[in-house]
Formats: sequence, C-alpha cells, structure tokens
Amino acid sequence: MSGQGSHEGRRGTRVTFLDQTGAKSVDAIIADTVTVKRILPSVITKLNLPVMGPDGQPMSYSLDHKEGGRRLRDDQTLLDAQVGDGDHLIVYPEIVAG
Repeated sequence: MSGQGSHEGRRGTRVTFLDQTGAKSVDAIIADTVTVKRILPSVITKLNLPVMGPDGQPMSYSLDHKEGGRRLRDDQTLLDAQVGDGDHLIVYPEIVAG
C-alpha cells in the first residue's frame, strides 16, 4: 500500500448518535470527509425522528458533541470538530420561532 500519512488504514470516526432523550441510539463510522450537513439526514432516518413538526413545517436538527460540550456547524467534518473515536453526538431539534 502507498503511504497516506498518519491516516493510513483509517476508515473514519466511530461515534454513537443519540436523540435528545437518550432513548434512541445508533452507532456509525463516519468518513473523515463527510460534513455534518450530509450526516444528519441519514441519522434522522435511522433514529426514526420526525421530519415534520406539529405545525406542518419541516423539522431542522443540529448535532451537539457531548464530550466537547459544543454544537457542530453544518460545514464541519467530525475531524474539524475534534470529535474522537467513541464519542457521542446528540441530535437536537432546532426550534424556529415563528
């Protein structure tokens, strides 16, 4: 194999996604190049979270890094956000005032 620097053989970051109550969870390995914006739709589906709010408007979600104590931006990868193997990411609904 050709050398790929310090990431040789690396498949991605192993994380556990949780809903805000902690009742639902899903484990996944996320590739280093995938942004939060691309991660969220499949996680929402796997956790069976609602995509429509009670008012009929589409739901919006964000990811919070439990160990890091901060919200991840849509354009960040897990590497950018310093999420480590075995960390937990909480999927929170975003409340949009209307």
